[in-house]
Formats: sequence, structure tokens, C-alpha cells
Amino acid sequence: MEKVLVLLLALAVAHAAPGPRGFVINLEDGELCLNSIQCKSKCCQHDSALGLARCIHKASENSGCSPKTIYGIYYLCPCERGLVCEADKSIIGTITNTNHGICQDPGSKQ
Repeated sequence: MEKVLVLLLALAVAHAAPGPRGFVINLEDGELCLNSIQCKSKCCQHDSALGLARCIHKASENSGCSPKTIYGIYYLCPCERGLVCEADKSIIGTITNTNHGICQDPGSKQ
């Protein structure tokens, strides 16, 4: 009976939380994540292989970036919409995590 009461209390608290934010998806910047699909910004970033990953905003123009990956976790976030990440896109760069680059506006190239 106590377990049922605790479960009902937890559900009531979760339901009373403001906004459409969830426990697993639609996470704000700074919240812990396991994959970029969970974040509103669509970027889950960690500083080291053993570090905790957090939702972070995407990289702006002239900021460091990583090309988009299938893994869903980044050392540097991909670029904001409309920008491209000029980076080493080789297999070796992906394996050694040296495929970082700079966000550039493709329209500004001559």
C-alpha cells in the first residue's frame, strides 16, 4: 500500500510540473541527457568520455563544432540551422575524435 501511495504522489508531482517539459524528452539546456533527441536544442554534449552529458544550445557562427553523427552525443555541438561545420570528416577523425571544425555560413563564401 505504501508503494502505491508513493507512486501516486510521484505522478501528482510530475503532473503538476509547469510547461510541456518531460522527464525523458524536451529537456532544457543544462539538464542531463543520454542522447540529443532528448534535448529541445537537439544537442547532448559531454566534455570527456566519462563525463556527464548535458543539453547544450547548438554552435553559432565562428564557434567550434562537430559534424552531425549517428551516436547522438557530441564533444562539440553541431551548427545552428543554416550553418555548416567545416571539419575533418574522415573515418580516422571520427574514431580519434579530432573531427572538430568551425561553423560557417555557406552563403558568405566567395
